[in-house]
Amino acid sequence: MAPSEFEDWTRLEQDLESGIKLVPLTQNHTNALISAFTDDSSSVRIAMPWLDSSLSIEFQISTFIVDVTSGPNSNHYHHWVLIDTDTDEIVGLIGFDVVRFRTVERKSLSRGIHWNLGYWIAPDYRRRGLASDSIDIMINIAAKCGVDVVQLSANPLNVGGIITIRSAVQRHGGINSEFGVELIEDNEGNMVEYEAYWILTGE
Repeated sequence: MAPSEFEDWTRLEQDLESGIKLVPLTQNHTNALISAFTDDSSSVRIAMPWLDSSLSIEFQISTFIVDVTSGPNSNHYHHWVLIDTDTDEIVGLIGFDVVRFRTVERKSLSRGIHWNLGYWIAPDYRRRGLASDSIDIMINIAAKCGVDVVQLSANPLNVGGIITIRSAVQRHGGINSEFGVELIEDNEGNMVEYEAYWILTGE
């Protein structure tokens, strides 16, 4: 797929049936996203285990947004904010980190593109199917971008997250990742075994 087509799909707004809009993340969203995160810092730190507990969330999120939207490696990140169209509030974040490698399952393909998908939903908007609907849209986008594998992983202590990704794996015919778990270092320096799955989206 041509690079221009690849980029176009990662920059489009998407609509959920629930009146929530997925809008590509920009630096204009910084203050609103920080405000949303500050109200739910504990689950944000689970969703973003790289956050340093000794530093303010405000500084780290501001830096993160600059990095993923305009930094030298910004083409390796694709993120959308979930916006309630009735209130214009940011109620979630979902996005990809781009990794390129040749998986066992896709070793016959030359490109071997792998995207890691993560998300966060504000507490008042959970249990409404927003995460599941957004994940389905992301899987579709990844497929249209010529991606071979989308990885979903969740902290084993995040019961809701585990249920959500297992459901997505079942809907999309996913499999256990090559290693079954993903070792992620949390903000305290501990290595945590995240439950990890692959959804194969390549042709």
